[in-house]
Amino acid sequence: MTSGVTLELASVSPAVVLPGTKLVISGVIHNATATALPKPVIRLVAREVNLNRDEVREWATATGPAEGAEVGRTALSSALTPGASAPFKITVAGLAGRGPSTYGALPLSIETGGTSLRTFVGYQRLKQYQPMSIAWAAPLTLDPDPNLFAQDGPDREVAWAQALGPQSRLSRVLDATSDAPVTWAVDPTLTPSLLPASVDTVPTTTQESVLRATTEARITTGAARHTPWVLPDTDADVGTLTGSGEGQSLMATLIGRAATVADALGGRADVAWPADGGSTTSTEAGLRALYRTPPLAGQVTPASSRSGGVGATPGAAQRSTSGLPLLAYDDGLSALLTRTTSPSEGALSAQQFIAESAAILNELPGTQGRTLLVAAPRTFNPDPDTAKAFFAAAASVPWLVPTTTNAELASARTAVPSAAAPVTKPANPQLAASPAILTPARMSGLEQTLRTVRGVAQVREDGARFARVWARSAEQLASTRWRSSPVAWNTVNGRILAAAQQTTTAVKVSASTINFLADTGRLQITVTNGLDVPVRDVKLTVEASNPRLRIDSQPPVVRIGANSKATVNVGVTALAAGVVPLRTTLTTPDGTVIGQGADVQVRVTPTGDWVYWVLGGLAGIILVLGIVRSFTRRPRSRPAEPLPRKARP
Repeated sequence: MTSGVTLELASVSPAVVLPGTKLVISGVIHNATATALPKPVIRLVAREVNLNRDEVREWATATGPAEGAEVGRTALSSALTPGASAPFKITVAGLAGRGPSTYGALPLSIETGGTSLRTFVGYQRLKQYQPMSIAWAAPLTLDPDPNLFAQDGPDREVAWAQALGPQSRLSRVLDATSDAPVTWAVDPTLTPSLLPASVDTVPTTTQESVLRATTEARITTGAARHTPWVLPDTDADVGTLTGSGEGQSLMATLIGRAATVADALGGRADVAWPADGGSTTSTEAGLRALYRTPPLAGQVTPASSRSGGVGATPGAAQRSTSGLPLLAYDDGLSALLTRTTSPSEGALSAQQFIAESAAILNELPGTQGRTLLVAAPRTFNPDPDTAKAFFAAAASVPWLVPTTTNAELASARTAVPSAAAPVTKPANPQLAASPAILTPARMSGLEQTLRTVRGVAQVREDGARFARVWARSAEQLASTRWRSSPVAWNTVNGRILAAAQQTTTAVKVSASTINFLADTGRLQITVTNGLDVPVRDVKLTVEASNPRLRIDSQPPVVRIGANSKATVNVGVTALAAGVVPLRTTLTTPDGTVIGQGADVQVRVTPTGDWVYWVLGGLAGIILVLGIVRSFTRRPRSRPAEPLPRKARP
């Protein structure tokens, strides 16, 4: 290989040559060497053989000059200076007649000096086969950005712009698949107005509202063409906990919501697409337990997990040994679809796709009813124009007849049951899902967090907004998307816990010591609210820790202003003297425990009837003593003093 000289494929046209058509290969040569290349010559070498799938892949990754016949060449009209690039084009006639059979794919090598670039071209002289049906599927899901469901603010606005804006990954998927017969697998989070009315999904800003409405409109408008599958709400990771017993209620709720969206889109919500993909007996049982409304009608799984017969690639229409219809996507073909990120890479993958499909056909060329499914991963991030060219090339292949996923599912219902294939190697790394985030412990904690958030929202005066942000955020933690970003999952979870804890620690009972000197009466207990918003319908429950004091009546629900206190009265009866600690609990209307209890000590001193007699006696004694004292202190009478005598004149 000439170091520093590279070749780039721009296009192969047509993707499949027929008799009488010419092949045109366009590309670019790059000179990264320090010397000029004098009028470089680019050759096209063809190897006139049919390859099986393994040989196709070996050819595609090989380097250096290839064995074969030169079928075309071109030369640049001038030298290629250091650092320069130049386009080239090679035109070849009669390639359809060079194939060793009446149809197939020819391996091609584009070469200059010691540098080569390997590709393929399909060909057909006669139709001597039974064509295969092919369907496509692509998920429409969100990326794992923790700020998508944060509190109102600039970070959330930026996150939604990146997730749904014109340059977003999701927008590129919609653009790339808009004109192709691709089934969209839709996360209902993207169609908020179609979810049941009980799901609070109101956007928090005008920008977010416009972006989400625009995305929903694109999905709704294209639904008729793209036979949508509706995933469980949030694209819940339904396969991660099958059989564990945890999270069943939440998962069933998220699955049930999808049916409402599917009705609105004219699609279906009864096909499971677990991220792990494998179809085992335990996984199937777990999915059937979750998919009750609607009942499970099928599962998407990799074809590598199924047996396809001796020397044959498993077809898309499969059925498990217990009768569940399976849609098995071809791992290799699906991985090629993911490589549509640039024109050069896309052109190479499209031609390899044609070669692999020809190899699959040649395994059983005379068998009717063979099906293929190509499924993009949830991380699919194509260049739209490149992906459109890929779909166009696939559509030009004469042995591939387009069909729908619904038609393949119908075929799967009558397929001969097949056992799962033994696992001998990891799934294709371009399609393999990251490890699961939702362990049984996390799922149990998530359900508790969700209950707490909803309970807290009932007592906050800003409860509607609080629930819209944090309850929806908690539900999103069940999503498959976090598999590729565990740190983001932890970030969202931490924010939700902090938001709930803010309320549960700010509303509390004040510690105090109360002297109760009566048989019956009322105790006054103070509850404080340290939040910047008022709380309402807070229920205080008081229990005496020993029988010296009986609680006769609990206080009514209380409203406490922001950063304020409220005093509540508790009716009690004293039964014996002594100290009685009170247990206090603050709850929401649905019984969710909030706030913090505190040490309230009551010093009980019951009185009884004798007290009144004693007090009456004491009062009588005091009265008598007062009278006696008043008499004993009366002053004695003194004799009248004589009048002074008048002076004599």
